[in-house]
Amino acid sequence: MRSRSEDTWFAREIEAMAPTMFRVAFAILRNRTDCEDAAQNAVLKAYTNLDTLKERRYFRTWLIRILKNECMNYSRAARRTVSLEACEPMGYEMEVPDLDLNRAFDTLSPDERLAITLYYYEGYSSKEIAKICEVTDGAIRSRLSRARESLRAQLSGKETQHDEETLQFKIP
Repeated sequence: MRSRSEDTWFAREIEAMAPTMFRVAFAILRNRTDCEDAAQNAVLKAYTNLDTLKERRYFRTWLIRILKNECMNYSRAARRTVSLEACEPMGYEMEVPDLDLNRAFDTLSPDERLAITLYYYEGYSSKEIAKICEVTDGAIRSRLSRARESLRAQLSGKETQHDEETLQFKIP
């Protein structure tokens, strides 16, 4: 049985992480409803398994890892086709500074989108992302490099100049 102070701490951490959780889930799933479901499942798993967390200072990394795994599981299980008419408009999806960059971002693999989101928007280091994704730091640096190169290649013919600062994602 958890103490009231532990529950309060957990609730505050989840509240603080909510925007990050949505951005991470959206980088993988690209659908608001699926993101919300995956985030809820991740919070439930985190709460249920909170006693397995060895140090509270690693809570955020631990939670993002749980969320990433939930998103990947959900993505594999939910591969289905939905008509365009059935899709609701995205009210608070990640906005990218221009449509070309948004389209280019959508072509990246889920792993690359996750790495870009965690690195550029959330400010995680490649080592921290490696822990979250349970891969080596070199693998994350490769994903970031491939993603940047892919974005550059897709955007090179466009009129506007894109640099790493245009990779900043915003939720209104």
